[in-house]
Amino acid sequence: MFKSDGNIRVVLFLILTGILLVLASGAFARAGGGGSYGGSSGGGGSSGGGGAGYIIYLLIRLVIYKPLIGVPLLIVVIILMIKFGRKAKGGYETHTITRAGKLRRQQEHQEMQNALDSLKQRDTKFTQEGFLQKANMAFIALQEAWSNQNLSSVNQFISDGIDERFSLQFEMQKAEGYRNKMENIIVQNSKIVGVFSDSHFDTIHVEITAMADDTDVDLKTGKRIRKNTSAPFTEYWSFLRKPGVQTLEGKGLVEGFCPNCGAHLELSDTGKCENCDSLLTSGEYDWVLAEITQSMEWNIVSDKSLIPGFEDMEAVDPGFNLQHIEDRTSVIFWRLIKSWFTNDVSDARKVTLPSYLQGFKEQLSNTRSNGDWLFFKDAAVGTVEVQDIVLGTKNRMDRIEILVKWSGINAKRNEEGSVHVTGRKIIRPQIYTLVRKHGIRTAVDQSFRSSHCPGCGAPFEGGSTGECEYCGRSLNDGSQDWVLDSVNRFSASRITAKAVDGIERAALVPPELLLSAMVNAMYADGVVDEKEMKTLSSFAAERHISDEQLNEILNTVKSDQDTLPAPSNQKEAREILAAMSRMVLADGKLSGDEKNLLQAFGESQGLVWADVKLIISQQKAKLYIEAKRSIKETK
Repeated sequence: MFKSDGNIRVVLFLILTGILLVLASGAFARAGGGGSYGGSSGGGGSSGGGGAGYIIYLLIRLVIYKPLIGVPLLIVVIILMIKFGRKAKGGYETHTITRAGKLRRQQEHQEMQNALDSLKQRDTKFTQEGFLQKANMAFIALQEAWSNQNLSSVNQFISDGIDERFSLQFEMQKAEGYRNKMENIIVQNSKIVGVFSDSHFDTIHVEITAMADDTDVDLKTGKRIRKNTSAPFTEYWSFLRKPGVQTLEGKGLVEGFCPNCGAHLELSDTGKCENCDSLLTSGEYDWVLAEITQSMEWNIVSDKSLIPGFEDMEAVDPGFNLQHIEDRTSVIFWRLIKSWFTNDVSDARKVTLPSYLQGFKEQLSNTRSNGDWLFFKDAAVGTVEVQDIVLGTKNRMDRIEILVKWSGINAKRNEEGSVHVTGRKIIRPQIYTLVRKHGIRTAVDQSFRSSHCPGCGAPFEGGSTGECEYCGRSLNDGSQDWVLDSVNRFSASRITAKAVDGIERAALVPPELLLSAMVNAMYADGVVDEKEMKTLSSFAAERHISDEQLNEILNTVKSDQDTLPAPSNQKEAREILAAMSRMVLADGKLSGDEKNLLQAFGESQGLVWADVKLIISQQKAKLYIEAKRSIKETK
């Protein structure tokens, strides 16, 4: 970029110098009729310092003595200087932003390595190779448990959120008479991609790439119903444990032993070792699998202080941690999905406020028609991310807003269990608002036990009340733990340029949600021609958005379901455009497909190209300033 622009400037300089010399040789000889009066036949005739100074000297003389030639030529020179000055500045801005991104990635890698070194110092038996071997064993064991529709062999090292997710999916599969069978499972590669430690947990994120023969088989006959795929897939597994825990070689939870007493594991329904009564899924003794994320949804918010309200909550509740909130939200989500599946609110009763439950009950009832009811087939969660935390008062509950981005297929079901699909898989980003009475403190040892009573540890059952079936403790009023207050659409008003300020905050608004908002506004009629599709596909690929995700976005737009965010006014459109501009300019560059998409979105919202270009320039200028500051801080 720099060499190319530099060469062009040199050539133009030489051409302009030649032109001026030719013009000057005739024009200046006759200026005032004095010929070479006062001139010099040798060097040193110009005091402008040569080069650009000499051109300016010649231009000034032309403007004075031959304005008909000099003035137009001066205008041309000014235009060229402005044009190439802007190009040079733009190239430098791009270079600076790109350099800052490279330094940031290097810094993130070094921070991860430092965190690993610190972990090894605190736990001398910990090794990356040993940990990855354990992670691979957990991966194989969970795939086998999934295939067998039985989690008893893995319950000791998975959180309640994962347990709820798999258990409900088993129930839905069984109701439809099949199981998903994973055979010939091979872990092709696994590597640690994130390491974080705080006062509550050590966290390790592992990228696992594997392949397997994936088929659906009939539960009664065992015959294959459908072959799904054998293509490689990638998932991100998040393991957590308490700081200070030491590695046990071959005698941990994944291997099937109690890390406290060493006994071969048999768990009670409260998740405790039957031999020593230790609460094993607390993270106090060994690593616990807290989250499984598909590759298309993967992001990390390592700096929790970027989440509004986090530091305020932590100050009054030292045990507060995002891991528990996300696990709790997952439990609530899957219990709502199960309620849709059964058309019965019983499973949601212990995790929602009574006020929400009443409205939810009416919602389920309204979907009933001729003995059928609506449910969401093949539901899948992509994102569970805390967005905002609001500290309450004595008379007002604490509140947390969580983005839950999920997808599912609208289907009908009846009492006989027959299922009729009524639509395609669509995306449903929603905001779950959880509340808790002000002053309640988080029990860190219960972080991954979100479907157990915080008092007696008993598992949640159904029932007609919101109380624990064993100890009678009230579970649905926010006096023990976070409960659901409301579920709302993720609206476009939540997408602002400020919301994606910095690489960390960008994780709070996933890029596919930005793209969803734009596509929803641009193609409200669901019509996308071949050229537009090519632009969208190219743009999505550059942003690591898979074809599957893009198709889900387009199917959602075509379905005429009001689930995706879309700007309701031009102010929101400008904010979305600014946020997307910031995201695509993260590497300092703007490709042709990116430019076309931003322009098409702007025009669909009544903005001309000048408006779009201005917004892009403003965001690039902000990124440039941030990049300079970042580079300065790393020196």
